Amino acid sequence: MTFLITEMSTTCDQSFKQCLPSRCGAYRVCDRDCFPRLSCVVTSVVQIALAVTIMAILGLVAMLTLGRSAVARWPVGPVPGILSAGLAAAGSNAGQKTPGEWLGLFLVLAVSSLVLQMPFRRMWWPGRLFLAGLIMASITYVAALVRFTFFSGLSPVGLGLSIFLLILELLAILLSLAFGYEMTDALAREAHEPLRPAGSDGYRPRVCLQVPAYNEPPDLLRQTLGALARLDYPNYVVQVVINNTTDPALWQPVEALCHELGPRFHFIHLPKWPGYKAGALNEATRRLAADVELIGIVDADYVVRADFLSACIPYLADPTVAFVQTPQHYRDWRDSSYLRGLFHAYRYFFDVTMVARARVNAIIFGGTMGLIRLSALRDVGGWAEWCITEDAEASLRLLARGWKSVYINNPYGEGLMPLDFDGLRRQRFRWAFGGIQILRRHVGLMLGLRSSRLTVAQRYHYLMGALGWFGEPVSVALGLFLLLATPFLALGHPLLIRQLAGVVLVMPLFMLVAGLSRLGWGLKVATGARWRDVPFAMMVMLALSWTVTRACLHGLVRERGVFLRTPKVRTPSRLRQALASASFETTIGLAFLVAAPVLFLLGPRPLAVVMSLMLLWQGLAWASAPAASLAAQGIELTPARLIFRQSPQNTGARAWSWPLESSRLVLIPALALAIALLAPALVVGGGDDGVQGQLGLPPSKPAPTPATGAPRTPSAKSSATPSPTVPAAASPSATPTARAHASPSAQPTPSHHP
Repeated sequence: MTFLITEMSTTCDQSFKQCLPSRCGAYRVCDRDCFPRLSCVVTSVVQIALAVTIMAILGLVAMLTLGRSAVARWPVGPVPGILSAGLAAAGSNAGQKTPGEWLGLFLVLAVSSLVLQMPFRRMWWPGRLFLAGLIMASITYVAALVRFTFFSGLSPVGLGLSIFLLILELLAILLSLAFGYEMTDALAREAHEPLRPAGSDGYRPRVCLQVPAYNEPPDLLRQTLGALARLDYPNYVVQVVINNTTDPALWQPVEALCHELGPRFHFIHLPKWPGYKAGALNEATRRLAADVELIGIVDADYVVRADFLSACIPYLADPTVAFVQTPQHYRDWRDSSYLRGLFHAYRYFFDVTMVARARVNAIIFGGTMGLIRLSALRDVGGWAEWCITEDAEASLRLLARGWKSVYINNPYGEGLMPLDFDGLRRQRFRWAFGGIQILRRHVGLMLGLRSSRLTVAQRYHYLMGALGWFGEPVSVALGLFLLLATPFLALGHPLLIRQLAGVVLVMPLFMLVAGLSRLGWGLKVATGARWRDVPFAMMVMLALSWTVTRACLHGLVRERGVFLRTPKVRTPSRLRQALASASFETTIGLAFLVAAPVLFLLGPRPLAVVMSLMLLWQGLAWASAPAASLAAQGIELTPARLIFRQSPQNTGARAWSWPLESSRLVLIPALALAIALLAPALVVGGGDDGVQGQLGLPPSKPAPTPATGAPRTPSAKSSATPSPTVPAAASPSATPTARAHASPSAQPTPSHHP
């Protein structure tokens, strides 16, 4: 492997002079044989990392301050990229270099930035500058990880463990790039507005609106059906599909209500029906009259606006359009800080993810508040009864057949959000599990291994949407590794993994701050959240990390749908109930919060400071689950909310197979992996250089060897002084995957619906 490094005579000894000169002037290309010592390489990597980090910071600041302003639309050309490159080169300690070396660094930064901005030329300049800086920082960080993994003289055991961590880190960085691109593509360019086909105003096909319901309170359905009776579209019918509901007190009043509302409303009762919601909808579709061309899905808790059909149906006048999707919006949330945060967390998906995907005909069909062409649905075989997120799965098959989609970013109905944290967790578990089901079944389509009519952009969005769910397991795994590594580092036992040095050590902290900053800005700009509500939205997103992790792992090993069981706690104390309902997250969060000050007090500086901050962040992230549970208990239960509280839309209850209660599927493999990763370090003492040498580790206090025939110089001594280091495993756990929680699907994935 080759590595581009800066020639620095003050730190490079005679062995470095043996490297092969290149045509880059101030730079040299070195291979593995040219690294008997790493001081020159570390210095060069640190300097490049510092310059690139400065460029990334400048791009982030430009995006956050000017990204949506009139200045962003100015045709400034390459000027911002050149200026940021100059500032980065000047700020990376370039004053100690010759003018030629400074110019070389500036040219590399400027050319790299301009080249990376070219694919994003349709974006406004702050977005282009931000993405170029993010990509450059990610590439530099990956290069540092690879360099310290494969060229640090690790033992076979240490190399194997470091490669495992590198894979997790690369996935975390890839998802971070995908989330950054998605947000920029949605918010840093002109809005995408779908066009109605010519002559569509006279298009009035017959439509059937299907309202699937499972054990829903009749009073809740009364409000939903009453709104559907007031639609201003003339040619429609409503199917009320009560499935797997055997209690007469729940379905008989709904049947009477349908008779009361008139012949437009058709009541279907399927007491025990296979396939659950998908199976019930397939049966209802088979019972449709021959003149029905379009069907729409409306959840049992939604109040639909009167102009829903008249506003959306014209887009289906284009015979190549299979479905139209509108946002899933919500009502009755303004009086609670928890519900306000949850509202904006939900909205992020529809105001960012769906907007970005709509530009390339890659949206998902979210079920409720969407319309689908009946002939297109039959063309792909109907709803998939094996998938618990059947509507999103169907949209992938439709696009693979060459159909088009339309996203109208204007809400035409409002539903209700879960009122308690347990219901929210069950809902998110179901969405994540469904997303993994789709990935397992259709990964060939997403990768282009199976013949389809999907474009590259469509495959990208569906693949990254599915992989986005794994941002949570990756973050959890790396965070737990950081926690388990803390005692070893505090007691002076080195770990058998590669380490990072200098400014590369703080790059994970920069990525964390940058990720949280752009997420907060995205929530504010895209969803209209007030700054005081942004922390609550982030709290909700972070609180679901462990739930999504469990769902991903279950989805990898199980074919059929499962549901999440949560602890049932009976106590008058809201705090005790919150802690008990999120007992696992509470325990892990406390462990992080205890480990942070311990390592800060006992660990070496500045390593202890950086790692303590990482531990503190992890503790706060895990503690967000009991905090969200506690906040949800403060919701005032109005009469309307008391009715909705009984609904499966709130409780998350579903009649899936194979209920699961324990976390053993996750904890046992995680514990075995932790032992495999950390136990070897027990044999290494903090000051036993002999044992360290036998295991392939560098000595804790290496003695610099002067060059033959030359006296030791102060610069040579400096180059041999070890830099403070941090295990790179700590880094990816700091990379926020909040884009993932920021939507009803937790990630931009085709599984965001009930």
